[in-house]
Amino acid sequence: MIRKFRIALSAALICIIPLTLNAQITFKSEKSDHNVVRKFFTSSFQPEKALKTSKIRINFKDSIPDDTLTIYFSNNNLPDAISRNIHTAVCMDTLCRLVDITLYWAITGKYLGYTLPDGKELTKKEHIPFSSADYSRLNEILGDSASQLRNFTPEDMHPAKKPVKQTDGITGATLPDVASWIVPEAAYTSYALWHLTYGANRDSAMAHIKKRLLSDHLLLYLLQNSDPYGQVRGFQWIGSGNVNSRQFIEPALKILHSQNYKSVGYAIKFLKSVGIDEGRLQKEVVSLLDSEDFRIKYVAIDYLREFDNLTQPVARDMMSRLNGDNYYLVNVILTLLERRFHPDGEDQRNLSKLLNSKNTNVAIRVYKYLLGLHDQSPDLVKQLNRYRRRAL
Repeated sequence: MIRKFRIALSAALICIIPLTLNAQITFKSEKSDHNVVRKFFTSSFQPEKALKTSKIRINFKDSIPDDTLTIYFSNNNLPDAISRNIHTAVCMDTLCRLVDITLYWAITGKYLGYTLPDGKELTKKEHIPFSSADYSRLNEILGDSASQLRNFTPEDMHPAKKPVKQTDGITGATLPDVASWIVPEAAYTSYALWHLTYGANRDSAMAHIKKRLLSDHLLLYLLQNSDPYGQVRGFQWIGSGNVNSRQFIEPALKILHSQNYKSVGYAIKFLKSVGIDEGRLQKEVVSLLDSEDFRIKYVAIDYLREFDNLTQPVARDMMSRLNGDNYYLVNVILTLLERRFHPDGEDQRNLSKLLNSKNTNVAIRVYKYLLGLHDQSPDLVKQLNRYRRRAL
């Protein structure tokens, strides 16, 4: 479980505290370039081009002074993105560095980017302002939801040992283990902002969106959009909300062929839950065996394994994908057919053609499958005998 970064003044080595807190802390003034506008985004989103914005106050359950959530609406009048102004400090003991930044997320909670107020800069070791490369690197770090920073605690970032250097203007050494996940010489700022991007701060905003802004139109928009993150979030919200799920069947069927394994997995789970005809869903899922992405193949295989029986149209659709060279595919399909489908004479005749495969492993696998059939046609018996004489 992710250890949450505490946003409060405490005994922890690192903390985030509001600027309004009455504490004996000294902030050093930073040099700034008033002609530089710091805006970094991972997509084409531009907050100033939103159709309209709305500001609301919610309980973020932290000590950052500004509880305002800004909501950005797109041209279709649907909520598209959110942001929060972070005006606080990253601290260790009583030494702090100012952080004045606005974080942006898509309405689904996906990180979009950040901006700094005009004339403001982030700083690192010895109060040196971030370079352009540092700002770009920070954007990459915040865009990585799977960062290993989730597994570190404030204590990990500053182990109890004799200090050797200053990091972020704060006494302490940067752990070698986190070097790949931080802005160079800005470990604490990187750590704090990542946890603000993915911790309780974002969770509070998502809880408000789900409670106040969720609608059928928004859910349809997310599913019909090409963003896999939004599609997954849409399925999650549908599953936990009180909505008419059947209106999302057609978009879900299209997502099955989106070539993103996470979206495909959620689409299958959703379609099963709404009671779509099993034969139809099986046939749709069988087509995923053609995917070049092995993760999608695995999703399809796991689904088909759930059934005790496969219908003849579905089984024949699977067998039509067999060829004489691809042992992996042959083995997967025959494994799925075993105990789930009983091929008739025509099916046996078509499968027996693979006994002539140039791939010896394929021929052996098909032979073992056909040999295990209880109702072997006379023609199949001849083909098996012919194969044994040839193989021996």
